[in-house]
Amino acid sequence: MQYTKSIEDYLEAIFVVREQKGYVRVKDIADLLNVKLPSVTEIIKKMQESGLIEHTPYGEIKLTEIGENVGRNVWQKHKALYEFLKDYLKVDDDTAFKEACLIEHSVSQDTIEKLKEFLKNLEEK
Repeated sequence: MQYTKSIEDYLEAIFVVREQKGYVRVKDIADLLNVKLPSVTEIIKKMQESGLIEHTPYGEIKLTEIGENVGRNVWQKHKALYEFLKDYLKVDDDTAFKEACLIEHSVSQDTIEKLKEFLKNLEEK
């Protein structure tokens, strides 16, 4: 299923925050994405209705299996693109991070797999 850039960004944020902190709250997502709490609450409601997350008011946000897969996939795309831009094209750190976030929504999984293989081969040389 195809998700909007915004939904992918939120799922990625939930995935990343959970990996870092072990739990996720609305404020964590607002801080990471630099958005206001009401914006997060609105998207959280939509994601819950779509079966991507589980959330009770003022409680933790948990990814469902589908949400977990999407969040992990987007984060892996981001990391591969970031590494390529920063380490091989020598794009400065901030720009590489921001542009990886923009590109991750447009590139296919097949292309990412090929990029990962390319990077792995470069590292082995």
